Amino acid sequence: MRFMIMLICITGCILASNADISPNPGTPGAADADLTQLDSFDIDALGGSGRSVGVGFDGTNFWVTDAVNTGGHLKILIITGTGPHTLVTSVDQNGTSGWGLRDLCWDGTYMYGSESTVIQYYDATYARAGSFTHSAVSPNRAMAWDGTYFYTASFGSDLYQVTWDGVSGSTASSTVWSPPVANGATYGMAYDAGGNCMWVSTATNPGDGMLYQYNMSGVLMASYDLTPESPTSGGCTMADYTVDIDQLWVLSQGAPDIVYCWETAVSLERDTWGSIKTVF
Repeated sequence: MRFMIMLICITGCILASNADISPNPGTPGAADADLTQLDSFDIDALGGSGRSVGVGFDGTNFWVTDAVNTGGHLKILIITGTGPHTLVTSVDQNGTSGWGLRDLCWDGTYMYGSESTVIQYYDATYARAGSFTHSAVSPNRAMAWDGTYFYTASFGSDLYQVTWDGVSGSTASSTVWSPPVANGATYGMAYDAGGNCMWVSTATNPGDGMLYQYNMSGVLMASYDLTPESPTSGGCTMADYTVDIDQLWVLSQGAPDIVYCWETAVSLERDTWGSIKTVF
């Protein structure tokens, strides 16, 4: 009888969870260092339902995916990129279900969102413009783009590089880019153009707050501990913190859901390098 009561309680806690988190905590590697928090904004205070999972940046505003659990369509919250962060608008995800879109990435024209084995994409007016499929992993939670390839992964899966022909409705090919992360809980990916590296955020239950940094050959460079701010992460994205200085923004699935800005290694923009060369 005592066993049955415990089982019911555990099941109830899992069903009541507002975070899409990995069921397997795995064994994370030791963190190299902590990162410095630069900024944050509370998604729930800006209209979130407590079920926010992914974040992307279009050069001006953040897009945050929200799996609304009380009627209506799943949403994308559009939030200003500079502080004080405010809600610009809230738009429908146009036909997604369950947790809907997870992580997001921007290619300069469209915002791409991961859902099952489908990648949905939206134009700058927030209208759904098309989609494509792949067979790498389902559901594909993480989403990144490096200017040529897309990248995706999910809990316990390999990290995949995805090649798409640009035609809506087509099926993209995929290859393994790197083995699974140490804690087996990949949720977000973000390409850092300045550092020419990939950041991988993870969601683990119980959370261990690990963030991984890879070079573009798929080799692990470093790991960082984001606790206590983000023990259970969702998606992540690179975005301006100050003019011409991008930093990593990671969504924390918590109570409330919060997006944190983390200071990474400062990289010089291409025009800055040109200015330095003229001095010498």
